[in-house]
Amino acid sequence: MSALRLASLTALVAAVAALAQPAQAQSFSFSQGGYADGAVLTGHFAGTDLDGDGWLYGYELTEFELHWSGNRAVAAFSHGFDDRAGLEFNVAERRIDHMASVSMEGDSAPLFRYDSMGWPSYGIPGVVTDERLGLASMSWEALKVTAAVPEPGSTALLLAGLGLIGCWSQRRRAG
Repeated sequence: MSALRLASLTALVAAVAALAQPAQAQSFSFSQGGYADGAVLTGHFAGTDLDGDGWLYGYELTEFELHWSGNRAVAAFSHGFDDRAGLEFNVAERRIDHMASVSMEGDSAPLFRYDSMGWPSYGIPGVVTDERLGLASMSWEALKVTAAVPEPGSTALLLAGLGLIGCWSQRRRAG
């Protein structure tokens, strides 16, 4: 068997294995600046596009975490998976169209809302508020979204295929 045939066979097996696996969760980080006093919003989310439409919605999330650094208008806070209220994320374009989360924390009710449409449709794209105190901080910047590193299983599959090709070619040279 030639090296080209073996490489083609290995690539075919890897492709079939990848297609045979169920959809896996994808992980993303996000950040947004442009708030008063240099405050920033950061976080991450992960999910699986269960309906295969190319979008992640709130019900498809498996992880969600949001951190607000705080400024003179709205104190620092964090939201976790149970605090999230909604997400509309285009996976292919890595674009968040809408995100919102709220929680009750003592005497405050921190809320984050982002709408990519912005003014004039929905108003200012990024808004952090304390609903009980009636204070808000706003940003016109878009949320920046980056993908996390590939799943370990995908990397292992690639390395196994390359190792198989390397072992086969080494054995072929020796024989």
